[in-house]
Amino acid sequence: MTESTLSSIVNRLEIIELTAKYAHRLDTRQLDLLMELWSDTSPVFDEEDFGLGKATGKDEIRQHFETEIYGQMENLCHLTTNHVINEIFESRASGTCTVFAQGDVRAGGSSRATAYYQDQYVHENGMWKFSSRKVIPLTKPEVGNFQFPTDNAESEVRTATP
Repeated sequence: MTESTLSSIVNRLEIIELTAKYAHRLDTRQLDLLMELWSDTSPVFDEEDFGLGKATGKDEIRQHFETEIYGQMENLCHLTTNHVINEIFESRASGTCTVFAQGDVRAGGSSRATAYYQDQYVHENGMWKFSSRKVIPLTKPEVGNFQFPTDNAESEVRTATP
């Protein structure tokens, strides 16, 4: 096996592990550790297709998780699979993976959604991180009594965070 092939395999496995860490840290409310998975340079978390807007920068992303997710969701479970790494360069990569998310809404009911993440990754400080994560719905979500931001009241697709 060549050095280049081995490096490609290692990078792919590290990116897949990044997505697993994201799901575990999100679901177990380890917000500080979750934020370590995002680039230090203007990362983007885009849930516009779910009516939850787009957060840019670590401060906005943290606020989104604190308010929209942890503020409204009592319990969360994200199952992530079907990873496809589209391309890997020296310090950046792109890929997708499918997610099934389920949770208990504090105001009542439960939330379920299937989607896929369209990701951009950067290799920063010796590890792969998210530079962009866009959530794209695959099926119509169930949302329980989840309350959506008023500026997104006209959004057609509604759910708690995948």
